[in-house]
Amino acid sequence: MTRIAILGESLSSICAAHHLLDRLPEVDIHLISERAEIGLMGEIPGLISSWPPCSSHWISDMASQTPNKSSTAVRGSWFLKALGIQLSKRRCTIHLRTRVTTVSGNAIHFVGAGPMGSSTLTVDHMLDLRSTGPQPTQWFGIVYRSEDTPLSDVIGRRSDGTAEVWSTNKKERNLKALQEMTWYGEDPESFITNEVETGKYLAEKIVDTIIHPVEQ
Repeated sequence: MTRIAILGESLSSICAAHHLLDRLPEVDIHLISERAEIGLMGEIPGLISSWPPCSSHWISDMASQTPNKSSTAVRGSWFLKALGIQLSKRRCTIHLRTRVTTVSGNAIHFVGAGPMGSSTLTVDHMLDLRSTGPQPTQWFGIVYRSEDTPLSDVIGRRSDGTAEVWSTNKKERNLKALQEMTWYGEDPESFITNEVETGKYLAEKIVDTIIHPVEQ
């Protein structure tokens, strides 16, 4: 069985894993993350042009957080969590609190939490999508009740009656704010779409290598 490791728990990492399972259902995928949890820790922009932004079978039930026809945003961390839950249901092995120490050829050496301690995972293919550091542009996000939301060029309205507003300028503290967020990246409006497409593109490159291997 072909074994594939994906390093990192970003949205593009999880989308790559889902796309690989769509194209090659029998592959053995391992997602390795230093985090203790997929989603619900920190926040990412949730702005969307339509729902769902990926294949619907990638997403587990999001209950009240599921966008409706008028929604222009989804709570990003919940979306990430829903993708992670569904990935686990599809038999992807997720290694949490696991730090890769070295990569030697097809061998990934790591240390992890729990009784496993340190170990080595030998794979046929690997995608390293770990963060390489903050992007140059810092964005500040604030979540409000929909009725308290100020005018803004970058705003997304959620199905739960809240809205997220993003700006490169930090606003004065607003007593009506429900949550404050900081995110580094190019554009919160295209973030989800770009991450989904990046994951699919990188996964497809591996699929092509497996289906059409290069002759030695």
